[in-house]
Amino acid sequence: MKTAKKLSAIFMVIVIIACSASVMASAKKLNYLLLGDSIAFGQGILNSGEACYGRIVANSNGYGYDNDAISGMSSAAFLTQLSSGNIDADIKKADIISISIGGNDYLTRNWVLMGLKGMFFNNYADFDEVMNGFANNFSSIIGKIRSLNPKATILMQTVYNPHSDNLAEMFQQGVDRLNKVIRDYLKAHSGAYIIADVGSVISGHSEYIAIDTIHPNGAGNIAIATYLLKLLKGLGLGSASTPVISVEPVDTVGFGADYFTRLYSFILRFAARVAEVF
Repeated sequence: MKTAKKLSAIFMVIVIIACSASVMASAKKLNYLLLGDSIAFGQGILNSGEACYGRIVANSNGYGYDNDAISGMSSAAFLTQLSSGNIDADIKKADIISISIGGNDYLTRNWVLMGLKGMFFNNYADFDEVMNGFANNFSSIIGKIRSLNPKATILMQTVYNPHSDNLAEMFQQGVDRLNKVIRDYLKAHSGAYIIADVGSVISGHSEYIAIDTIHPNGAGNIAIATYLLKLLKGLGLGSASTPVISVEPVDTVGFGADYFTRLYSFILRFAARVAEVF
């Protein structure tokens, strides 16, 4: 009789331990990683480390958080970063990965000259050349990330058009080509990632664009975070559907110390004026 009671007690202890382990496993904090370019980095606000959309998403859902995005990152530079091994550990531990990449493939490639050539001569062959290079790099990027972490949920962000002025058509030519690569890859590699249509959230909304005419401002970061939270909740990876703003994003009020950003913004505004004349 005593033996039976002992066995029953042992069994109950085992059940309690098993249940506790199950609860702990289900309560495991998910790790959220941002990769790619200045959009993911949060370039359009002064306090990106505390208030970019990635940080807002992480705070809202209680995720662990890493951001390895770098301003100015093209797909070629991103592939180099991945090949370096410097961010392998972050990728391997991530449960959710948001990627923003592609825009700098155009912006670092005589973008204004290419755009004006397209606008005035309806010749966008250079855009196709950039798209083909992006497609090759993109395939390698996704392959590399998947080799390091085959189980993470990857949210591949579509590219947005930051302009609604006379430069909108020029930018849209590049945006459409980049997003075609992203969508075509998924068609050919079902389940490789989930498309996060950030492009539809930001395009056409000048109120979401920073003074540099490229990046999301504070309102833009909150809009992206809101979209991603709803997407993640629908995937069963989060409970929040509205953002928790622990720190308000602070908009940039000038072009900062970066000479290229100041010069580039001036050229864009000048090109818009030229387009008005023609």
